[in-house]
Amino acid sequence: MGYLVDYVFVFFIAYIVGSIPFSWIIVKLKTGKDLRNIGSKNVGGRNVYRATGSLKWALFAGLLDVSRSFLAIFIPYILIKHPVSFVGLTDGKFLLTVAGIAAVVGHNWPLFLGSHGGRGITVIVGTMILVNPALIAVWLILWPIVIIFVGYAALTYIATTLLVATFALFLPEIWLMPWISMSRLEIALILYGIAFLMMTRQVDNIKKFRTGELEKIKLLRALKKESKISEEMLK
Repeated sequence: MGYLVDYVFVFFIAYIVGSIPFSWIIVKLKTGKDLRNIGSKNVGGRNVYRATGSLKWALFAGLLDVSRSFLAIFIPYILIKHPVSFVGLTDGKFLLTVAGIAAVVGHNWPLFLGSHGGRGITVIVGTMILVNPALIAVWLILWPIVIIFVGYAALTYIATTLLVATFALFLPEIWLMPWISMSRLEIALILYGIAFLMMTRQVDNIKKFRTGELEKIKLLRALKKESKISEEMLK
């Protein structure tokens, strides 16, 4: 395949896999309702909790979404490393970056739900599991720090991902994964791309923030048991 065809093929595969709406399927099977008509109308784990009232099902939906996002990048990765006769992908630069972007496009604007999807949060984890698991730890350390200062979940996810993307540009050599030949720039571009696409799906929350309607998450208050963490996380 030529390089252009490779990129189109990788984008298509990752987009199709990324489009599988596990959160919607779980709510439909459990309650018979359409997740797109419940709560925030977002097809994601937090809204699964609103729809089912079950943390177990919300976490399960999140796990499936993470696994799907990982698979959306892992399939092109396997085809690059072990090409089959009718595919033969070249190991071109940025192919996995394209796959990562396509995975979040599939999650946010899925083929199967009329482009009504999630907001790309689980894609971050699924992507980092393959390209650099160490960055998950960095993201998890930064998130509570950022939420305490920012206070808004919608903005915190974006800000934390941008910070981790910038951190990826300066990754120590020892942190680069031996099983994947991705440069610091390629890793950073995936995360910058995810953050940008997350931003486009948070337009409604950004408008609420500007008008003062967006509720803050009071994490410290929840940790002091003055309110439930589950209630704060749904804001």
